[in-house]
Amino acid sequence: MAGIDENLAAEFEKIADPKELIGTIVRRFGDRAAIGTSGQLTGTVMIDLAVKAGVKPRVFTIDTLRLFPETYELFDEIEKKYGIKVERIQPDPAKIQKMVADNGEYLFFDSKEKQAFCCHLRKVEPNEKALDTVDVWMTGLRVDQSNSRAGTKKCEIILHGPAKRPVLKVAPLLDWSEKQLREYMAANGVPMHKLLNWNQDGWYYESLGCVICTTPIGPNEPRRAGRWRWFNSLEGDDKECGIHNNKTHKDEV
Repeated sequence: MAGIDENLAAEFEKIADPKELIGTIVRRFGDRAAIGTSGQLTGTVMIDLAVKAGVKPRVFTIDTLRLFPETYELFDEIEKKYGIKVERIQPDPAKIQKMVADNGEYLFFDSKEKQAFCCHLRKVEPNEKALDTVDVWMTGLRVDQSNSRAGTKKCEIILHGPAKRPVLKVAPLLDWSEKQLREYMAANGVPMHKLLNWNQDGWYYESLGCVICTTPIGPNEPRRAGRWRWFNSLEGDDKECGIHNNKTHKDEV
């Protein structure tokens, strides 16, 4: 098995077809490769592509314990349709209990720092736990999702954990548009999160996370305007929870 290095990243970069790329990764790395998804369009399409490539993918999600009921319903549907198990990685209950006791249940309204703290315990730490078990992490990042994601690479080596172990982070559908994703899902019967088809007077869900911290967006609003909406007035806010912030991986101690 090839090691995780720039040569491997360059090899995978050359595979233009996402189905071939996902299939190649799973065949080569087995359970040391996994699709991480929150149930949005790209993640479910990646699962379908993997199955069509003739492999059974390992799939995990970060269960913050505050997800929409429709999110849990989607994962149940995915498991039934594809005959796979979606690993649901949860935060440390003792840490969550202490955070709420010290700061209140709705601390994320107080400041960006407290929102980041809540996200760190509920999302980042469980994601790091998942990454402890993989060499290749396949994500649903796309360049059209936000300004902060426009420069995302299809293949990137991140340094994980105190040992700075290299993990290859791959975004197979990096250049796909939402239109492409929806057309693929409709043509192939891919399960879709119910809220992603919700629309009321032009308001709709574009990006899904925790209940309360996720709201619909209106016409002409940026894609991630519905995440932590009360911080929309802050200049330069990239509206990220920390999972896809490379500094999280490179500077972790």
